[in-house]
Amino acid sequence: MASGLPRKTPTSRLLSREKLKSITLLPSKFLMEKFVSRKASTGGSILPRTGPPPDMREPHQKLPSTPLKQNLFQISPPEVVFQNFVAHEVSEMVLSIMNKDKFPQVVKVSMERSPYFQLVCPNNAYRVTTPRVPVHVRIRFTPDENTDYVHELICITARERIVVPIRAIGAKAILDFPDQLDFSKCPVKYSSQQTLVVRNVSHRAARYQLSTQSPFFVAPAKGTLGAGDSMRVTVGFHPLTNGDHSGSLCCNIGEESIHTNLHGEAVDLNIGLSTNSVEVEKTFITMSNHTTMFIKNRSNITAHFQWKTFPTEEDENEVKRRQCHLLHLPSEVWLETLMEEKEIRKVKGFCEDRIALLRNMVQEEVAKVQEDPMLFSNDIFFIEPVEGEIEPNGWAEIKVTFKPLEALKYQSMAYCSISGLESRLPLCLRGEGQGPLVKLSCHTLNLGNIFVNTRHVSEVKLINQGAIDAPFTCIPSTANTGFCFKFAPEKGIIAPGGIQTIRISFNATVLGTFEEEFQFSVAGSPTPAVLTIKGCVAGPTLHFNVDELSFGDISFGFPYTKSCRLTNTCPVPVTFKLRMSDDGTQPAVNSCDQIHSDSDPSWTEGINFYVEPREFTMNPSQGIILPQGHQDIEVTLCSNTVMDFYRKMLVDLEGIGEGVVSLTITARCLVPELQVYPQILLYDECQLKVPYQRKFLVANNTALPGCYGLIPQQREEDSPVFYSSPKPCGIVQPHSIAEIPVIIEVQTLGEHRTNILIGVFGDERNPLRPDLRSSGQLAEIYPSPRLIEFGRIPALQPTSRSFTLFNEGLVPTDFRLEIACKPHCYAIEPREGVIPARGEVPVTVTATLDDTGLFADNIQLFLGNSLWTSCGLVALGTGTTIVIDKPFAPDLDLGYQFSLLPCIHRFKVTNGGHHFHRLFWSVGCCSPPEEEGQGISALHSPKDDYQSPKSATPVFGLEPLLKDLQPGESVDMVLRGFSRIPQEVQDYVLCEAVIGTTSKKEKIIETVITCEFIHPSIEASAREFSFWVEKKPSDVLTLQYQPLALKNTCLLPLDLMLDLEQPFLVCDEDQQPLPDGQPVTVDVGETCHLYIAFDPAYELDFKSWKKRGF
Repeated sequence: MASGLPRKTPTSRLLSREKLKSITLLPSKFLMEKFVSRKASTGGSILPRTGPPPDMREPHQKLPSTPLKQNLFQISPPEVVFQNFVAHEVSEMVLSIMNKDKFPQVVKVSMERSPYFQLVCPNNAYRVTTPRVPVHVRIRFTPDENTDYVHELICITARERIVVPIRAIGAKAILDFPDQLDFSKCPVKYSSQQTLVVRNVSHRAARYQLSTQSPFFVAPAKGTLGAGDSMRVTVGFHPLTNGDHSGSLCCNIGEESIHTNLHGEAVDLNIGLSTNSVEVEKTFITMSNHTTMFIKNRSNITAHFQWKTFPTEEDENEVKRRQCHLLHLPSEVWLETLMEEKEIRKVKGFCEDRIALLRNMVQEEVAKVQEDPMLFSNDIFFIEPVEGEIEPNGWAEIKVTFKPLEALKYQSMAYCSISGLESRLPLCLRGEGQGPLVKLSCHTLNLGNIFVNTRHVSEVKLINQGAIDAPFTCIPSTANTGFCFKFAPEKGIIAPGGIQTIRISFNATVLGTFEEEFQFSVAGSPTPAVLTIKGCVAGPTLHFNVDELSFGDISFGFPYTKSCRLTNTCPVPVTFKLRMSDDGTQPAVNSCDQIHSDSDPSWTEGINFYVEPREFTMNPSQGIILPQGHQDIEVTLCSNTVMDFYRKMLVDLEGIGEGVVSLTITARCLVPELQVYPQILLYDECQLKVPYQRKFLVANNTALPGCYGLIPQQREEDSPVFYSSPKPCGIVQPHSIAEIPVIIEVQTLGEHRTNILIGVFGDERNPLRPDLRSSGQLAEIYPSPRLIEFGRIPALQPTSRSFTLFNEGLVPTDFRLEIACKPHCYAIEPREGVIPARGEVPVTVTATLDDTGLFADNIQLFLGNSLWTSCGLVALGTGTTIVIDKPFAPDLDLGYQFSLLPCIHRFKVTNGGHHFHRLFWSVGCCSPPEEEGQGISALHSPKDDYQSPKSATPVFGLEPLLKDLQPGESVDMVLRGFSRIPQEVQDYVLCEAVIGTTSKKEKIIETVITCEFIHPSIEASAREFSFWVEKKPSDVLTLQYQPLALKNTCLLPLDLMLDLEQPFLVCDEDQQPLPDGQPVTVDVGETCHLYIAFDPAYELDFKSWKKRGF
């Protein structure tokens, strides 16, 4: 250093400036250099640094000019070096300065201030040097310690500036390491070591650091060795791959470092497996089997082995890297932990370092992964031992255990890592799992010939030939006749060496030969046991007693019946079903049904069938015929088609086939020709709307019955005459006559001619067309009053008003009353009737409005079919159209209810109007909210408030609170209440509605719910019973009784469950024990009389005993 301070921690800058460089040499060269440098050098190739001088000339002095390229002064020695010095002792050296010029020169000698180096002569003094005469400068050095020092001496002349380096070389620590260390041939993956004795050959303690590179290692890595002391250094060689390996052992001593060359060759040893593949014999699942193999060590070292899962160490490291990556928590977790720590510190003022705890936890988990040796692990194969050592020229026995889970072939690889071998030795592990061995006693079962619908039973055996339990299940067949077979048992477990008998039931329902395969699945076995069953099913023989059924000529719409017999000649019963070929499905129309409807359009348009009519009926249409039995069958034909019939009746047999037997059926359908008399039916003069009756005659001159009907009049408002018949339809037998009474009512004045139609069933295109002739006269009828006012009436609640119909005519008159616009809102009684001549009829009109608001309508008075007059109706609907099926508003008293039990009240709410309603229900405490100045007194008195304690929340709840109701729609509501204490409760229920498309809520229902919750209470006649029985040898022990009276002192009936343990019993008033589990019902205020019985014979021995019961 320029300051002259000791150089303890040199930097690159200072070393460069002073030409002191770190030494990296072989130990021998380093030792040689250090000893050589200790010799004092007074000359050499090192020259003082020369530069231009500062301006130091004086005005009175003139110096001769000399070429600048030539040094005027010679400095000897060019570098001042102090060696072998002792701390605190003074050393001196002399420096000579010679003027090489021909003329005297002035030189200035100076040195920066330093505690270690001083000039013996004055500092910064000018001296005149004579040519070729040396000037001596003495330098004094006083060190504080034996270490290196640097400084410089400066000589300045008129032409140049000369810097002379000054160095003090202290004592150096030197360790005598060898230049090279050779390990020769060593086993791969095996540690070989050499021990060196290293001595500190210097006079200074050495603080050293030793380092090397893989596959070499050294110990100790660092330390301090005193001057002249020795130590042992162990250098190891642990190669992981074969081949030559080189490296260096670096020893750092302060600024210097020395390197010892290291060399070694790694080779594989003669170590191997006895086999590369191990196959374990077939092993039953859930059991285990094992085999052995060997690792043979033919070398002279002790080999360590480990069984691994992966083939290389790189694969293991990759797995560990993935596992460690998964252990690293995402940034969100760190952030969340940090925020939690801040929150806790904010609340409590302090908090443990959660981030550090979390970091330590992650580091611990990562360390566990890194330390995991990754030994072989498998669910099926197990190796023992998984690691160990093998003596030189020895062997290790390895046990491989196989535990299969399923009946499969298993294969896995294990890798043996052995010290002395570079690559891991692969071992292929093979094994096959064996499921249960189940065999059938026979693989094919021939049932031979079997009649249809007969039950056949046979047996087969399942044999377990294995060493484990065999759970089996029969798999049913869904093909062909598989559904006809039943197996018992269908599943079970067969013990090793056991036999299971399978009972097979076959109920043949399909004709022909069959061959079915059935499988018995065995758990754990991939291949099921297959049983083949074959045979042949023969069908029954049936025949009819006639070859054909002929109905001949039949009339349209009239039923005709014929009989036949079906005989079963086979030895098994058959289930049959009859059907007719080409017959329809829609029932045919019978003439007896047709005459009950004169308005049926089939009289004029014919029968309208959506599908073909079903004209044939068989009775019975299905059944069972026993072996060698028969069945009588009635076939009924009711034709709705004019045609010739040629059909076949087919017999289907259940489970056998369709159309097994058939019978031919023939017939011809006709419509008889009918005539009507007279063609013109005359009536006398008729008062308006007064009925008059006459008759038509219908004649049938054919051999078939006919069906006729008077076609109803198509009445219109301007029809002058109304006609009808009390018996418009009927049946006329062959060669006979029938009557049709016709009643007319003349509606208008004058002469009238009316055409009527009489239809013939089956011949709608040709009806009979007679005429009616009549003349009409006038009558006087009117209502009073003409306007009926209902006023304000509640919606959906019936309200009645009355008016009177007067007839001033001379004949009674039929009337009919109708509502013009909204007939569904009004009921009229009577709606129709007769007003007597010069008489009156009182009429009551009941309004049930289906909405709120104004209703205006008219009552129309009809005489016959003519509108005679009308009167007005006016009403104003109030309230709501929401209807509750049970009493609910304005008060609902639920009476007494037990506390600690739910109180449930159900009711139904219906939208009786024709507007959409959205209902909003709410339940409040004690009273409804005050509105428009109205307080709670509008619903209950202050006395009730005093007696009913108010609660913060209502006791009752309502479900659902929100419901949309379309017109006519209903919803079931549930009102639930519950109280843990006895109390009187008053809750307020409010229902608001949004009606139609409006958005405003309207209050429609208000109710106060009253309920008193009570605790059950009972009064007993006794709290304790004591029995004492003293038995003598001659005594016979009998039951002892004591009475018990239980009185119900609460306001609700009680069901009491009474139970005692032996030797005590609870008995009724007849001293009979009460049935177990049967309650005793005690009504309000009633007393139940019972007995408590004691059985002294409960313990039959010769000892006294005492028993307590509760």
